[in-house]
Amino acid sequence: MALIFPRAMPLVGPSSQYFEIERFDALSPTSDGRVDGVTMGAPRWTARWTLSEKLMLAQSDEWRAFVDSLRGAQRPFLARDYDRPYPRSTPNGFDGLSRAGGGAFDGSAASWSVNADRDTPTLSGLSAGLVLSPTDYVMWRWTTGGIQRRSLHRVIEAAAATGSGVVAVAVEPPLPTLIPSDAVADLNRPECVMKLDVSQTKLGERTRAGRVGGVIAGVQDLRA
Repeated sequence: MALIFPRAMPLVGPSSQYFEIERFDALSPTSDGRVDGVTMGAPRWTARWTLSEKLMLAQSDEWRAFVDSLRGAQRPFLARDYDRPYPRSTPNGFDGLSRAGGGAFDGSAASWSVNADRDTPTLSGLSAGLVLSPTDYVMWRWTTGGIQRRSLHRVIEAAAATGSGVVAVAVEPPLPTLIPSDAVADLNRPECVMKLDVSQTKLGERTRAGRVGGVIAGVQDLRA
């Protein structure tokens, strides 16, 4: 069976992780004493996942094979925060929830829009009263030329959907303009496309039981 890229990460999570926004900003002090910030480039997600040598042998082998398959930084993968696959208010997913307009709710919004600053999207067609908490995630997913694309955003202020399933929520980073209007906003297992950071990725020595620890690092590959 042929591998599909961007490739999904193994289901069994690491022992610890770093998953944060890297900003390309510079300070711009002025003669009157003010200090402003200047954006030098688009913010991106960066991540490190630390593997424990206590993983089961099969799980350890799966992680090693995953790293091998990426061929260093040549092939993309779908990166995620293992601590938050769903909103905090629905830690086990969306089974049993209904859309405010009828039908089963699977985590995806029926439609979306965004404000002029592109940092407060409005999602429609959610489950009535659904609560989004700080550090929940929303992803926008679409396909370009048969290749999966993602844009990932973290909730920074609590918000709850109205009885009609609509919520406006503050997120970071702001939505890039490359997201097409037909992209789907989704709360279900949010992820983004990354490439390996080969300068930080390093698997450890194998134990006598055949298990391997180490660190896997990635940086977001954001493109249309």
